[in-house]
Amino acid sequence: MRNLQEQNTGTYWCAVEITGYWDVKEWIYLKIQSALDVSVMSSSVIVDEGGNISVQCLYTSTYKNETKQWCRYKDKKCYTSQNASVEISDDRRGSYTVVMSGLMKSDSGWYYCSVGDLQAPVKLTVTVAVTDLHIPVEFTVTEATSAVTSDSSSTRDMRDIHKSLSTLISIPNNRVQAPSGEGQQNKY
Repeated sequence: MRNLQEQNTGTYWCAVEITGYWDVKEWIYLKIQSALDVSVMSSSVIVDEGGNISVQCLYTSTYKNETKQWCRYKDKKCYTSQNASVEISDDRRGSYTVVMSGLMKSDSGWYYCSVGDLQAPVKLTVTVAVTDLHIPVEFTVTEATSAVTSDSSSTRDMRDIHKSLSTLISIPNNRVQAPSGEGQQNKY
């Protein structure tokens, strides 16, 4: 729908025709107004799990004395958030701030800044934090000595083996790779 005007305010529905009838229907009431009485600074927020968000909700002076709420849209209803991880502070000059802390993946979804009977939607996406992966590579000195010196016709003294062992690095998929260099005959 484009170029909506106030006269387009009303109830709309989507349906699927199955066997000649409108079998599945979803209703929505759409209110078009010339100036937004309620809005948000950002309608989409992405945060890592365990993190916090701050959402700024804006309203016109007409709604200064109306109740300000933060609610989650689920199962076609808006549930008011009233737990310790949600704080709402109203500056009484046209905005209020919602802070949510300790977010979990299950907190992802649609929320609304609600002022009186008006709402402005916010999509919250909580992602699983990616941390550095440290894959330990464990082997004995005998195994490592064998890996460094296998297929080598010459023998090395302990200093050469120690130097080779200290330069081994781990790479993805738990493979051990020795650095390339002079006298290196093995490929890992």
